[in-house]
Amino acid sequence: MKIRNRLIAVLTAAVLCIPAAGCSADKSWALKGSNNASVPIGAYIYNLYSAYSQASSKVTDQSKDVLTQKIDNKDAKTWIREKALTDTKQILLVDQKMKALGLTYSDTSKKAADQMNSSVWGQYSSSFEKYGIAQSSFELSYGTTLQKEHMIFDAIYGPKGTKAVSDADLKSYYLKDYSDFTYMAMPLYTADANGNVSKVFTDAEKKTAKAVFDDYAAQIKAGSMTMQQAGDAYKEKQKSTDTLLHSESLDLTTDTNYPTEMKTALKAMKAGEVKAVEVPTAQMYVLMVKDDSTKSIETKLASSTDREDLLLSYKSAEFSSDLEKEADALKDVTVNDKALNSYDPKMFAS
Repeated sequence: MKIRNRLIAVLTAAVLCIPAAGCSADKSWALKGSNNASVPIGAYIYNLYSAYSQASSKVTDQSKDVLTQKIDNKDAKTWIREKALTDTKQILLVDQKMKALGLTYSDTSKKAADQMNSSVWGQYSSSFEKYGIAQSSFELSYGTTLQKEHMIFDAIYGPKGTKAVSDADLKSYYLKDYSDFTYMAMPLYTADANGNVSKVFTDAEKKTAKAVFDDYAAQIKAGSMTMQQAGDAYKEKQKSTDTLLHSESLDLTTDTNYPTEMKTALKAMKAGEVKAVEVPTAQMYVLMVKDDSTKSIETKLASSTDREDLLLSYKSAEFSSDLEKEADALKDVTVNDKALNSYDPKMFAS
């Protein structure tokens, strides 16, 4: 799902539908390509909805109306409209690129797209239909286009692609940006039955709690305990049936899920080093060991699935940026401005 983020100069579409020149009042279509391929208006509405959702996460102040703020130095409404139009043009673009690359939208690809579409449509169909998005328009904009983009991505960057990325390049990328580590966390609070914080530890309670992980860290450094043994010991101490020890591969340059204290500590650690770290922002104490990424990358490269995931992390931003530029520069595209302008992003405001 990371491929959804969308080298040539940005150009205005060569053929624009101008009201003064007799723009059609037909609101059934949004764009038409040079080969008479037509994109339904519902596809544009969905992309407008999607762009509004993205804008909501990009604005500076989440408490204020999205449409009163700026994104990339543009007023939000302009940004949303431009993003929606670009994404809708990409529907035409991906078909052109599929043909140019000799790619076939097979039954297997269609099945993958159908699975993506059904899971989302089943949950949001009533909302989409309220805005005028037909199921067929949604499926075209969402799963079908994303699946075709995935095929194009592989045809460019995959093992046999026009810009194939070597294992050596992937390895270099991984070792530069990623950290592998194993950790377990100790909450510095008590929680109620619903998992909500009921009482934060006092300083004395924190000191007692942290002493447990500090002791584990000292034993691991001394070689008298492994991280797995520390995890087992803590699990027994907590009388827990859950897995408390976790292993993770983390891109320190892009991650937004882990606390800053953990990422800062990891960046400074060497492979094999163990550290107990207090994380005030998450009210917890963490014991972690930095694993050897030179070993884990070889395992990832040997797995087709892991390699593909890593390739997506490495090249998806570049790919999406290129698609957006190419879509904006598409020639011989007729834009049904009158239809598009009749839909205002404020329709999605709650």
